[in-house]
Formats: sequence, C-alpha cells, structure tokens
Amino acid sequence: MSSIFSLSNIKSEFKCSMRLAVPLVASEVIYGLNSFIATIMVAHLGQEQLAANALVWSIYISVIVFFIGIFCSVSVMSSQSFGAKDQIGVSICFKQGLIMAIAFSLPMMLIMWVIPVVLTWAKQDPAVIKCAKPFFYSLIWSILPFNIMIVIQQFLIGITKTRLVMFMSILAVPIEIFFYYTFIFGNFGLPKLELAGIGYGLTVSYFVLAMFFMGWLYFSKELRIHSLFKKWWVIEYKFLAEMIRIGLPLGLMYCSEVVFFAVVAIMMGMLGVTVLAAYQISYQYLMIALVILFALNQNTAVRVGNEVGRNDRNKLRLTAAVNMMISFGFILLFSIFYLFFPQVAIGLDIDASAVHFKDVAAEAMKFFPIVAVLLMTECIRLVGCGALRGLKDSHFQMMLSVFGFWAIAFPSAYLLAFKFKFGGVGIWWGIVIGLFITGILFLIRFNRLAKSVDLLSLVTKKE
Repeated sequence: MSSIFSLSNIKSEFKCSMRLAVPLVASEVIYGLNSFIATIMVAHLGQEQLAANALVWSIYISVIVFFIGIFCSVSVMSSQSFGAKDQIGVSICFKQGLIMAIAFSLPMMLIMWVIPVVLTWAKQDPAVIKCAKPFFYSLIWSILPFNIMIVIQQFLIGITKTRLVMFMSILAVPIEIFFYYTFIFGNFGLPKLELAGIGYGLTVSYFVLAMFFMGWLYFSKELRIHSLFKKWWVIEYKFLAEMIRIGLPLGLMYCSEVVFFAVVAIMMGMLGVTVLAAYQISYQYLMIALVILFALNQNTAVRVGNEVGRNDRNKLRLTAAVNMMISFGFILLFSIFYLFFPQVAIGLDIDASAVHFKDVAAEAMKFFPIVAVLLMTECIRLVGCGALRGLKDSHFQMMLSVFGFWAIAFPSAYLLAFKFKFGGVGIWWGIVIGLFITGILFLIRFNRLAKSVDLLSLVTKKE
C-alpha cells in the first residue's frame, strides 16, 4: 500500500495535476482582472454609480453562487464517467447540464427582476436604487448564456480539457471589456447606457462565447464519439436527479459562506469605521488568493473523480496528498507576501502616510499576518472539500461547512472580538479556528471514505 507514495508515483501525479491546475488557476486570475477593469470604468461615472455597482454585484453574486454550486455537479459526474471511459455517461452529463442551465434560468431571472422592489422596501438610498434598477434588469438577459457557459466550463473541466477553459477565459476578457466600454460610454454609435451597459455587455459577450464554444463542441473531432448534441433535450432522470442531489448541497454551502462573510463585515462595522475599512483592504487580498484556491479545489475534485471512475482506490489518497502539496505551494507565495510585506499591499489601496489613513493602515497591518495563516488553513479545507466532492459526498460537505462557519468560527470570532476584547484581530482568529477544524474533519472523512466506499457504485451509468 505504501508503494503508491513512491517518488515516481508522486512525480507522475504531480505532472498530471499541474497540467490540469495551471490553466484553471490562470482562468480564475484572468476573470478577476476582468472584474477589476470593469470597476475602474464604473468609477469614471461617479460616486452614486460606483455605490450602485457594489450593491448590484454583491446581490448578483449571492444569487448566482447558489446555482454555480449546482452546476459544479457536471464536472464531478463527467469526471467519473470520463475516468471510467463511459462515453455514453460523458454525453449524458453534458446534456443534463444544458437542461439544468435552461431550467434554472427562469427562476434566476425572476429573482433579479424583483430585487429592485425589495431594495425600495429596505429603504436604500433612492439615488443608488435609481442607478441600480436598470443594471439589475440588464443583467437578466445575461443569465441564460451565463448558465450555458458555466455548464460548458464545468464539462470541459470534468473531461480534463482545462486548457480550453483557460482559452475560454483569455477569449472572454477582451470581448467583455470591449462591450463594457461600448455600452457603458455609448461608443461606436450606440446609446450611453452607463451601469446598465455592463449587463448588456455581458449578455452580448456570453451569447457570442456560448455560441462559439457550442460550435466547437459540435464540430470537435475528438468529442464526436460522445454525440453531445444528439437528442440533447431528452431528460435522463437518473442522471439529472443525481446532479441535483450533488449540486444542491454545494450551492447551499457556497451561499452559507457568502452570508457568513457578510455577517463578518457587519461585526467589523460594529467595532468602528476604521476596523471595517481595514477589514475591507485585507478581505480584498484574501479573496485574490481564494480565487486560486477555488481553482485548485476544482482540480482536486476532478482528479479524485477520475480515479473513482478508474476504480483505483490506492491513487485516491495519492491524488489528494499531491493536490494538497500543490495548493500549499501556490498559497505559500501569497502568505509570505502578506506576512512580510503587508505595507506594500496596503499601499496599493491607500496612502498609509496620509494622516486620515494612518489608523486604517495600522489596523490592516495587524490583519495581514492572520490572513497569511488563514490561507494556509484554507488549503486544508478546500482541498479536503474538493476531494470529498470527487467522491460525491456533497451533503456531508454542506453540513460540516455550515457547522464550521456558524457553530465554530462565528461564536469564536464573537467571543474573541467582543467578550475578550481582541477586536478585529479576534474576529480573524475566530475564522481561522473554525476553518482549520473544518478542514481537518474534511480530511478525516475523505481518508475514511477512500478506504471503504464502493467506488464503482459512485459512477452513474445509463440503465
């Protein structure tokens, strides 16, 4: 059994995982750049538009993250079918993903339609709502092509075509930026739509990209054996039910995490404006690194899913261990930077020497070393999470994540911050405690399942 961890096997798995991981990491970084540039464009419109942009995106992300979690089941199931060399199963996974993309578009669109009314009831600033309302309505039309794009992306990840996912990102960003610029400022003879231009820009971009990659999938000689579009509308209830069973807990888990950090921001705000501002700076840099960890989380899920399909029990633990090593390698660079050069990161956001920013900078300096530690604990949690996802153990992930965030991290943060008077530093350490414990429990669960679960029974097959 120990021979599976031989140097030659570790090298082989390292090469295989890195070949998949690097394009995924690059894709996430490129998408992050896209959001950054869009925000810069909006900043030129004025303060109210910038505030409305922040409000709309925070709500929009909260809506789509739930459904993205469901669509992640496409990569899990297609990776297992691909590992088992089940061509029919691979095809069905893609088709059922398309059906989900279309079916879930309507409720997502309805949610975006009613949100402006809810904001009015919540007595938000009328000027901000006036800017945000057309933005919400323009985003509605982007939802269907967005869902299709996510399904295509998850399918490609599942069949280990991550270089195509990277190419999708490289192609998407300039197209999206071009249409942002065109619709926001009214260039090339089109009307100036301001914030709403982002929604329409995304709609056009997603339609163009979705049609391009659907065409590629259709005409690809390599994928022709799967007949991806033959009777794509036929519902395979066994596969569709399994996708929803896997994806629903993932969507709920992602939503729980988004809400948790919204509550953390409120707690920081209770400690004062200075603490909240310092938190926003440190949280921004935390998210930059977490984007990369999310890509590595997906990579782990796919590699474990591949080995499940191959019924190779020994390689399950090797795959998880090597992906943990890769994740630590990536994140160690960020942690070292945040630990030893926090002033550089802070200086990119504010002028730390300015009198009115000195207190904020001093508070942020306290936060960055903890963020460095937090990232290392997140390696454990997210790799463990991805490994369990590859085993379709998403319900346990959801339950344990909710427990870790709300039953451990939240009370720990509250007690350290408000009862023991550690302030914002206490909140950060409370999060570290909760995520570290959750990560260890994820790994224990994975190690146990890797030894005992019937791998062949996990692969969904057409009857």
